[in-house]
Amino acid sequence: MRLIKENRRDYLPFLSSVEQLERANDGKYKLKVITKLPISREQVSVLSGGNVKIDLLSFSEKLNSLYQTDQIIEAFKSEISRLSFFLDAEIFSLDDKTSECKPINKSCDQKLYYYVKNFLKNGILDWIAESKNPKFLPWDVDNAASTSGLSCLVVPIFSNNRFSGVLAALTNLKYLSEDSFEYKTLLTILNQSFAELEFVRLRDELNKTYSEYQILQSKLFNDFKFAAIGELTSKSIEEIGSPLQVIMSYSDLLQKENPDLDEEATEFIRSQVHTIKEILDRLGNFINNSDSKPKLYSCSINTAITDFYKVIEHSLNADSCECVLDLEENIPSILSNYNSLKQILINSFSLINPLRGTGGGIIIQSRYSNETIIIKMLFTDTIDSISNEDKDFGLNILKHLMDKHEGEMRFSSDSGTGTNLIFSFPLKRKMRD
Repeated sequence: MRLIKENRRDYLPFLSSVEQLERANDGKYKLKVITKLPISREQVSVLSGGNVKIDLLSFSEKLNSLYQTDQIIEAFKSEISRLSFFLDAEIFSLDDKTSECKPINKSCDQKLYYYVKNFLKNGILDWIAESKNPKFLPWDVDNAASTSGLSCLVVPIFSNNRFSGVLAALTNLKYLSEDSFEYKTLLTILNQSFAELEFVRLRDELNKTYSEYQILQSKLFNDFKFAAIGELTSKSIEEIGSPLQVIMSYSDLLQKENPDLDEEATEFIRSQVHTIKEILDRLGNFINNSDSKPKLYSCSINTAITDFYKVIEHSLNADSCECVLDLEENIPSILSNYNSLKQILINSFSLINPLRGTGGGIIIQSRYSNETIIIKMLFTDTIDSISNEDKDFGLNILKHLMDKHEGEMRFSSDSGTGTNLIFSFPLKRKMRD
């Protein structure tokens, strides 16, 4: 590989630009390029293998015209394929919520995905992130790979000085100097592509936040309406109660003053008044239980789980979905309220929704360890069938509910092991309204 210009100092490994997210008329956000450094095409054009031209300026301009993740990935893979020493490459992003390294490319090669996933389990990714240097690792995902003579080049990716992911690339090389022209070319393409992917991710998150804001704004408006209805209902109950008491009193008075009056008729009046009072009492109890600031008291996790199971048992049996309760006995109570615990269980069940098809199973466990109460919900189903927006929204709700308990939530989902939701409740917490 050589420069079109003979002097390699003319090569600039990174292109600079000033970019910002601007909001369009439809409320969506998009990336806008404001200025670019005046870099000539000759300064950023290179030759690979003596005859393949890589024009980094044109590549940068192409990236700036793309607004979808799959398009950026396709452009990235197409560009680095010009470097003859790469056979396949994928960019993996670190998920802050689950600490999983997931491929950005939805059609990522499964062998490469499981290879990187094993890195995370074995602590190799942490080692690469700490060293901040690329590593050549043996490509030994299976027997055929072990005898292929290939290596996997793993390049750590940092964004704002934070470890954000890796590039995993199959290559027939065993070593590549960080000062080499080839590595700098690869790094330039990678940094440009990942920066664009980050902008797209940020744009999507802003649009999602704006959508959630509109939903919450609508919910807040509905809450005000429901509060007004509740107040009106409460006053109506009091106003209806007075005439009912008058009717009861007059029916007794009529019976006393008119002994010949049909007793069955007056008894019928009393029974109907009692029925109306029971309805009003149930309505009043519902309003009182809808207090926006529920009180905290000692709650049994096992009782909450058992009550929840009784609610879903019929639906599970109808869809041939087996549910096993594995509850540890004599678990200490936690400071909460049963309504909050039921919300966590119901939202978890709704997020996975095992009733989408027949069959399958659920295991709900409770454990006590190190001053912590743990609920594990293990589903045979995965969460792949719902959109990322719905998944993130559901996980955010669960995280918000656990924050109220000063607890933690862990989540994982794949086709091999199903979906696991783990909730950790500290035994000791502050008394809060």
